[in-house]
Amino acid sequence: MRALLFGIQDTEAKDVKIDAVWKYLGSKAQEHQATFPITGAQLHEIFSGTSQERCDEVASIINKYSDKFEINTPLRMAHFLGQIGTETVGLKKLQESTCYSSKDRIKEVFGKIKYCDLFEGYESDLTECDSDETPKACNPALKKITSDLVVKDKYVCSSNLFDYTYSYRMGNGPASTKDGSTFLGKGFVHLTGKGQYQTITSLWNSDSENANNKMEFDGRDIDLLTTNLDVAMKASMYFWRNSKKVIINNVKKIGDGNSFADSDDQIYLNQFVNGGQNGAESRQGIKEQALLILNK
Repeated sequence: MRALLFGIQDTEAKDVKIDAVWKYLGSKAQEHQATFPITGAQLHEIFSGTSQERCDEVASIINKYSDKFEINTPLRMAHFLGQIGTETVGLKKLQESTCYSSKDRIKEVFGKIKYCDLFEGYESDLTECDSDETPKACNPALKKITSDLVVKDKYVCSSNLFDYTYSYRMGNGPASTKDGSTFLGKGFVHLTGKGQYQTITSLWNSDSENANNKMEFDGRDIDLLTTNLDVAMKASMYFWRNSKKVIINNVKKIGDGNSFADSDDQIYLNQFVNGGQNGAESRQGIKEQALLILNK
């Protein structure tokens, strides 16, 4: 009788273990299913200069979250890949480079009257501003960008460039706070500006799914956007699904990444992600290439 009882108990214990294993395997399978899955092989075909290992890892993470953020059609996925592929130079760089080694390139990209302190002979108070998005004017005043202007050495291949040109905008403080270089582009969509970091922190923490995994991307957890692919992708997808106002030539549209993708509105989507049209040709090219591959 005792042997029989132990036999029943052993069988029940095994059944419990088997059930647990099946539940575990089931949850793992469900975790990686997606309505519109992509493969590492597809990503490698789109981003041929990126290692297969990186493409496999990124594909797995995209599949993990694509349904949650409704990136679930060929057009939405193609546009998403066009944007993150351009921002990260083929899924490889999760942080914007601070090194502009050419003074001519700095002048070409940032050479505006409001950034007068960039140039030799002009000095601005880096602790104050004249108005929103405009640093303090220089003494003497700079009235025109001319061919003889020379960029100061302190802005060459230096975080000073971003501390100054990103100051007083995107939620950043003056150049003296170092917000510009602290909150420069990070993650797969290259979140930029303290305001965006705060927004993603709020979106992440207001999601009940993250109740036991709170983040402070504008504080202690900022490095995870560049060191943890899973966190970087999920944070970027919160950005993608967060509707906002986009204005081009005084024409306002309100939408998120998916809605702009659905209407194949490349220009507004570029503005939505990048805040401008930098890399527009790359974004369009990757999107078109991705569509061909994803629709095979």
